Amino acid sequence: MLTILEEINLSALKLLSSQSLEDLSATIVEEGKRLVHAESGAIYLLKKGKISCTYFSFPLAEKINLKRGSEIKKTLKSRATTIIHSDILKKTQPELSQLGIKSVVFIPLSYHTETIGVLVLYSLKDEHFSKKELDVLKLFGSMVSLAITKARLLEETKRALEIRDRFISLASHELRTPLTSLNGYIQLLHAKFKGKNTIEAGWIEELHHEGMRLTNLVKELLDINRIKQGSFAFVLSEVDLEKVVKSAIEHSRVRYPERKIVFKSTNSSVSYAVVGDFQKLLEMTSALLSNAIKFSPPKDEITLSLSGTSRMVQLQLKDRGKGINKKDLSRVFEGFYKTTEGRDKEGMGVGLMLVKHIITLHRGKLSIDSKENKGTTVEVTLPAAKI
Repeated sequence: MLTILEEINLSALKLLSSQSLEDLSATIVEEGKRLVHAESGAIYLLKKGKISCTYFSFPLAEKINLKRGSEIKKTLKSRATTIIHSDILKKTQPELSQLGIKSVVFIPLSYHTETIGVLVLYSLKDEHFSKKELDVLKLFGSMVSLAITKARLLEETKRALEIRDRFISLASHELRTPLTSLNGYIQLLHAKFKGKNTIEAGWIEELHHEGMRLTNLVKELLDINRIKQGSFAFVLSEVDLEKVVKSAIEHSRVRYPERKIVFKSTNSSVSYAVVGDFQKLLEMTSALLSNAIKFSPPKDEITLSLSGTSRMVQLQLKDRGKGINKKDLSRVFEGFYKTTEGRDKEGMGVGLMLVKHIITLHRGKLSIDSKENKGTTVEVTLPAAKI
């Protein structure tokens, strides 16, 4: 037979496993019934000044007038567990006595200064609780209050994320068309003034750089949206990863001509072929390289190296930058998350999320080893095309 603490612990586990507020309400009532051996129960939650029943249990609760406002209001005001016994019920609520109910327990639900609601349990026995049992009911009420607060916060977060994702989807699609036109004119101007040593040529060079940066930001937003919708399409073929890496380095050298980027191949006799999407792998490598450039001193060397066996190909990128602290390291793959050091850097914090998604869909593995003020090493391992 379970002790009362074991019963409470079991209830806590069930409350934590409930996700939605609707499921949680049902779990709360059923666990409350189990703890006090009640026949029926109901939970009333307060929201924007109005009290409403979010769940009631069979077989008795549907026959009970659930709008027992006076007792619920008293419990909300006093925040004290109240028990109404059979002698009082016969006088004040004879309809409950006629259903065989001999006691009703009102358990207040509150979190800090916020009043949340009331849990009501109907018993066929005239329950008389000891002080210890009342303390258990109070503890259960506190657990329920925490669980409801958590569920409400999760629902609010979910709604906020849905609104954010909807806005990002609309904004990125709407920006794409005018941005294409702007970039077309910028490229014409850039081609016309290229190589000229004038103030106007410098302005157009900066305009060209910022236009490309904005294009990349919009592309990242569209990619995130496609990932969430499950439409992030891949065109698979046999890809030489060495060509991917060299292309990413060339793109970075155009944008950051002053940076020292070194490529090393540890075994020239091994094929670096993988089955994948060339453009997605290029996007992945460019994003990793861009991160290394952002967080490394201008004069420090950034090294990319390839190694492989007959079964796998490994890309390693090493920098000597600021590194990532332990708190941030576990969250860098979350969308729109920026590390403490990266809050003043360009970008929206979605690059590594895209990187991880691309690697996962290529059946690869990603690992990051980083130490603050010593640098970061990123390793990407992909299955070789021929085993």
